[in-house]
Amino acid sequence: MVIGMYLLASSPVVAIEKWNGINTIRVAVDMATEKGVTENTIVLLLLLPLIATVVSMFHYVLGLSGYGIFMPTMIAVVFLATGMMSGLILFAMILLISLLSNLVLKKLKLHFWPSRSINLMLISMGTFGLIIVSTYVPILDISKLSIFPILFMILLSEEFVRTQLAKSRSEAKKLMLGTLVLAMAGAMIMNIKPVQETVLKYPGMSMLVGFLANLWVGSYSGIRLSEISRFRKAIRKK
Repeated sequence: MVIGMYLLASSPVVAIEKWNGINTIRVAVDMATEKGVTENTIVLLLLLPLIATVVSMFHYVLGLSGYGIFMPTMIAVVFLATGMMSGLILFAMILLISLLSNLVLKKLKLHFWPSRSINLMLISMGTFGLIIVSTYVPILDISKLSIFPILFMILLSEEFVRTQLAKSRSEAKKLMLGTLVLAMAGAMIMNIKPVQETVLKYPGMSMLVGFLANLWVGSYSGIRLSEISRFRKAIRKK
């Protein structure tokens, strides 16, 4: 999988700067690049904790919830690899097949695991069909997509189905919408070329910023912005 919307141009090999302790991550990046590790892979690894930080801030400060912190972060990477429109269409197709197959499989009254296995088979065939169709539609071409983005989309659809069964349809929709919004926000941030270049040039600083931001979010005790309308009367009285 590569960074799909903006690709960093491969830069010429440069001399590794002298290690002084403070620039440990920068030196490690230079060494990895010199040994042939692609800049796209390094940038993606450096961006992942920052996107997870953004997801955390959205949850505790804005009150936007999704399926944990891992799922929105990974789906953001999927959107980066597929493109936003293609990623949403791929997910919509997987979710639609999953929901329709569940309606049919319920009537067969199968055990849970065999039912999910049949569901996975139908999703695989549907995805394969979409890949074939996408080769004739250039703007939606996902024919060169690796298996991992598809697997993450399937996991997200499974979480949606599981939440419907364990909790309620409204809760499942709320978490699904929150996950997609968080993922799209993360993908847009990761797609900003200056952000990619900054984390590659100053990896230590980017990690420090992420660490400090998490310390602040981790001790945040204020009201979430989405809850202001809910507690407006109590806030006014106070």
